[in-house]
Amino acid sequence: MKKGIIIAILAVLIIAVVGVYVFDIVRNDTEPTKHLFSALAAVVLCIGGMIRACVPLGKRKSLSFYESQYTDVLKNAFSNSPFNRKKLLCAIRLYNEDNFDKALKYLGQLQPECKEKDDFEAVGIFLALIFTDTECYEDAATIYGQLIDMGITSSRIYSNLGHVHSQMGNKGEAIANLRLAIQNDPKNAYTYNNLASLYFDTYDFERAKRYAKEALDINHKLRQSASLLAIIYALEENAEEQKKYTHIALSCGEKLETLQNAIAHFKVNAVPEEDGTEENTEE
Repeated sequence: MKKGIIIAILAVLIIAVVGVYVFDIVRNDTEPTKHLFSALAAVVLCIGGMIRACVPLGKRKSLSFYESQYTDVLKNAFSNSPFNRKKLLCAIRLYNEDNFDKALKYLGQLQPECKEKDDFEAVGIFLALIFTDTECYEDAATIYGQLIDMGITSSRIYSNLGHVHSQMGNKGEAIANLRLAIQNDPKNAYTYNNLASLYFDTYDFERAKRYAKEALDINHKLRQSASLLAIIYALEENAEEQKKYTHIALSCGEKLETLQNAIAHFKVNAVPEEDGTEENTEE
């Protein structure tokens, strides 16, 4: 009902604008081009409003939703400035909506306003996340490095930095940072899983299995780790263990076809990398 009223009002406005424009030309002998652009602009705005009214847009999540979702990152960021706190939450919402350009603009405006560690951490992490999602990995690594140099460290920062280094092909750096992430939070199953994946990529199956199993010990529903173990045991032709972890992976939501395709792929392509990276020490 509300949508229909809005459309009707905008339609009347379009008719009114056109009517006034024509009346002005006929009655006052005004040059047709004199008010043409103003009339067109008004008509375009009305049409745009009608389109927005007709096309259902998903309801945006509230800022309080993001405040509750990211409490571990936000902490007390800009606690003394409600305006900047709100701008930070707006940037986070824009980031989650994949509106990276506008989110970067907001975060850039907040950078000079950072005074406390929590301010720097929250702004820095979301800047780095945007750079990561837009494949600007060196910029993301720089941001995380700056936070660490300031003494701002956490499992999230080290884990994210490990992911960035893995994307850049720096597997040694990636592994080192993921180990630091585990030291900061030994109960983060996803960090163990990421470390297992990196060891798998370097053809170190024993360490890959070790960290994947540790991930499952922490979170027995972690589909990625169960699938990785099923793949490794398939490559090692250990049918019993492959069956065990395939069952776990499927119970966690993995698709059998996806897993079978991955196994077939790695049976053809799983060969040791020769990138000069050596990993001979253990924690």
